[in-house]
Amino acid sequence: MITSLKHTCAGMARPMELLAPAGGMEQLECAVHFGADAVYLAGKRFGMRRRASNFDDAGIASAVKFAHEHGVKVFVTANTLMKDGDVAALPDFFAMLQDAGVDAAIVSDMGALSICKRVAPKLELHLSTQASCMNAEAAKAYYDLGVSRVVVAREMSLSDIARMRESIPDDLEIEAFVHGAMCMAYSGRCLMSDYMVSPSRGANNGHCAQPCRWKYTVVEETRPGEPFSVIEEDGGSFIMSSTDMNMLSHVRELSEAGVDSIKIEGRAKGAYYVASAVNAYRHVLDGEPADAWQAELETTSHRPYSTGFYFGTPGQNQGVKEYARDYQMVARVVSCGKNAPSLAAGGQVDASSPATGEAAGNVSRPFPQAVVANQADAPGCYAAEIQSWPEAGIAARRQAIASDPYAEKKGCVSLSFIDELAASPEQAHRAVVMCRNRFFEGETLEVLSPGRGVFTIQPTRLVWHAADDASPDDVERRREGVLAGADPRVVGGTLCAVNVANRTMETYSFDCGEELRAGDILRVLRTDQCEGRTIE
Repeated sequence: MITSLKHTCAGMARPMELLAPAGGMEQLECAVHFGADAVYLAGKRFGMRRRASNFDDAGIASAVKFAHEHGVKVFVTANTLMKDGDVAALPDFFAMLQDAGVDAAIVSDMGALSICKRVAPKLELHLSTQASCMNAEAAKAYYDLGVSRVVVAREMSLSDIARMRESIPDDLEIEAFVHGAMCMAYSGRCLMSDYMVSPSRGANNGHCAQPCRWKYTVVEETRPGEPFSVIEEDGGSFIMSSTDMNMLSHVRELSEAGVDSIKIEGRAKGAYYVASAVNAYRHVLDGEPADAWQAELETTSHRPYSTGFYFGTPGQNQGVKEYARDYQMVARVVSCGKNAPSLAAGGQVDASSPATGEAAGNVSRPFPQAVVANQADAPGCYAAEIQSWPEAGIAARRQAIASDPYAEKKGCVSLSFIDELAASPEQAHRAVVMCRNRFFEGETLEVLSPGRGVFTIQPTRLVWHAADDASPDDVERRREGVLAGADPRVVGGTLCAVNVANRTMETYSFDCGEELRAGDILRVLRTDQCEGRTIE
């Protein structure tokens, strides 16, 4: 288990843990990469966010292993309302969490608390916000039962938390939500979804249909079919729809009030949301001014922001803006390295490396399989796609393409592409990315990278790494790009020079002027393709 914070908090009254949501493995990776001290997630049962990907038993073990390798704690929720059938399955569930090395279980039910304490004594017990703990006497009672942390109700003010801190044991930790969606019901205890949709969509079992976000009108009993708007706009009324919380500018006050862990809501949110929110709060916790990072929180999908109940009442979202944003995540970086010395610059190569498809065991492809001679200069990336090919190999490739009727029939211009990439600047960084949304060669992309401000790159020499089931014939026929030959790193793969990356979850590489890191996020501002819904 991890016993100390991964980071320090500059200038804070007490060190505070940054706790991030992980609705799936990609979100967990982003939380870790961008500086979370801990993550919270759920198994396939007992979690309040059933729409998230969540983790099976093997997935929880893998998540713990990954997080602990990076000095990050893992907390697992078991905070739904428990029926007898649920309680019967809890001993095995908690025992599995302990065996997996989970750091703490987040519980709200007294029976679940008792079972966890009995069958998994190594697990810390954190009291869920669903328990509505709002006073010191309740907190101390839970402490006597073995709880080491109280996740306070979101309805508490900052002064309420400070008073609680003064009256509870020093080693009883306080965790408080600082960012994300809020519920219109007290501590999330809502029956609207059960009543208006079905019991199978119960909010307290993780299946909330969010009827509080629906638009409502009034119908007079004797005038069916004649709805009246509650407000004087055609958009309807969102009288139960809360604003989102944003406490980025007040983390110092939270520290002074005695909060030990600040929690970002969002296990049903995607990887980009997690990366952006964690990155912003990490920078502020590390001493940077909040004003410099508030704009970052506008790039994610959200409702209008407020400070929740910390300084009064949060107010209502009247539907002017509902999950609208202009930024789009386009890729995650897989790896990045500097280009190898080009042959023109006299770089050292291994002339004995095989250069034909037959030697590489890839006789079925129309292009010879080139083999990278030296991977040491750029481990884990495609920086040496062309430059590391042996000189004899390039000559053999030219001869093969020139004499291959298949290549001539298609008018393949791979030779010019080889020459161009081989002349790539020696010091250029070449990044390998996983595409999430389309982006173009030469387009200005913004980069989120831990410990750095947001900066921009413009990808050049864009290459699609086609999988082994991609057809070179289709590429040429649809004029999607220029075939460059076989991928030196993927058996049966093909390299294709393109001007747009538009295949989601497929691999691309490009030259860029800045060093990127594995896990960095690439995004683009497209005001003409606003995501979400805007009501005006």
